[in-house]
Amino acid sequence: MGPLCLAAAIAMAPAAAPAQQPAPPAPVLSRDIARQYVQPHERVDIGGGRRLNLFCMGAGKHTVLFDSGGSDWSVIWALVQPALPADARVCTYDRAGLGYSDPAPGARSPMAVVDDMHALIAAAKLKTPVVLVGHSLGGFNVKLYTALYPEDVAGLVLVDPSEERSDARSRAFLRKRLGEPGAARKEATDLMWLDRLLDSYRTCQTLAGAGNLDPSTLDYRRCSDPVRAPLGPEIAAERQRIQITPAYQQAQASEILSSLYADSRFDDAYARLFRPAAFGNRPTIVLTHGIYDAEDPIDTADFQATLALHRQSAALSRRGRHRIVPDTHHNIEIDAPQAIVDAVREVLRDLK
Repeated sequence: MGPLCLAAAIAMAPAAAPAQQPAPPAPVLSRDIARQYVQPHERVDIGGGRRLNLFCMGAGKHTVLFDSGGSDWSVIWALVQPALPADARVCTYDRAGLGYSDPAPGARSPMAVVDDMHALIAAAKLKTPVVLVGHSLGGFNVKLYTALYPEDVAGLVLVDPSEERSDARSRAFLRKRLGEPGAARKEATDLMWLDRLLDSYRTCQTLAGAGNLDPSTLDYRRCSDPVRAPLGPEIAAERQRIQITPAYQQAQASEILSSLYADSRFDDAYARLFRPAAFGNRPTIVLTHGIYDAEDPIDTADFQATLALHRQSAALSRRGRHRIVPDTHHNIEIDAPQAIVDAVREVLRDLK
């Protein structure tokens, strides 16, 4: 699993893939919209004394539910969600311990996240089947949800999704591209890099055990997402307020340390669940970021392997489509929000 595959699992700055050119500037969020994302909305009781924050806009025949990438919450969709209300009822939510949702006991494995999402859809009485949209780690969450609760899902948009069993599924491609010694060296290097990354999350969790992090310190910068300038200063300030807290640091660490990359115990189950056409005719669109370092053969091989994995995810549906979004990094919802808006609208049109 190379840097690009890992960036699709963990959206924090240390996991970002190198790039030769910046993405073009995205639209800057208006202050009126920004203010809507710096407060809790409907806190839905999902049982066990826990509530998850749900923010819905608009009305329509179908409901669209967004899940965010690792370490993030509904605020990351502020450039996308408001552009869709005329098309459907469009909802974002915060996973346990992130944003305005209550923390949860136990490891935050993908299965635990999907269980929460299922409870949320039922408790909030969201009209099913829903269209699920997920970015990065959230992309895998909604893919897993579809495999486990197919009757709840009408269609999907996967935005630079994390991919299960990425080493096993891309190993043959990388051997052909880099040769046996090169592929073996790369895989060993990537595994050591992953170990260091997971250790950094453990460190952040430990640091937060003593109380709120100091936002002026290097520790805080290492334990938080970078500022997403297009979201504006109000959201930047609120993100910092949340990211310094022990609850946030514990939740993000638990998700990553229990993720599909860090915990391989479910790999056999994933291999059985995710077979070609497993999602039947549900319209499915998979979007891949377009920026990578074309002068770096390792980065190029990683990018090509990611494309192959994303095409396989598109092939889970007989109506699956895969697209590269030009001039974007991993956070396509920041660099090119319209590409996601267009993909959601296309899936909704397919359902008419």
